[in-house]
Amino acid sequence: MHERLVEAIAWWRIGGDNGRRVLADAATELLVAGSASPAVAELAGTPEAENPFVVDDVIGRVIVDLQLESAFVEGENLLAVRHRCRSVLDGGLDERELTRWVHERFGHQDQEDAIDLLAGLDDEFDLAETGTFGSASEVRARVRDVAVRLVHGE
Repeated sequence: MHERLVEAIAWWRIGGDNGRRVLADAATELLVAGSASPAVAELAGTPEAENPFVVDDVIGRVIVDLQLESAFVEGENLLAVRHRCRSVLDGGLDERELTRWVHERFGHQDQEDAIDLLAGLDDEFDLAETGTFGSASEVRARVRDVAVRLVHGE
């Protein structure tokens, strides 16, 4: 139930685009689902221009209130990638944008297999575009498979 909020926190922490908005949306979604946490309500209503240190403090209280400490065991990089994968599956981001972002952000050096796989699929998109190897539609399908596995924990 808290997956999107955990991913949003990771997204914020790695400096992802529109991080503040992503946090507010995830917190609002949780409130609509019935959360009574004052910290979640505060996070949902924190102004866009709020000092990042204040936002971090509110996030800390949200993590304690919802007992989310163990949710970050996987690491923030993987959680942020999962956030982007969810965007692909929801239609807000295309597969090539995902792989390009992963490749630029993490390269081939991340210790998470799924992140390395997505970076490698970006290389495969390059090869498909030049006609050297496979087709872009095959690569897109493989990216979607990885996204599904990451989002659904398979």
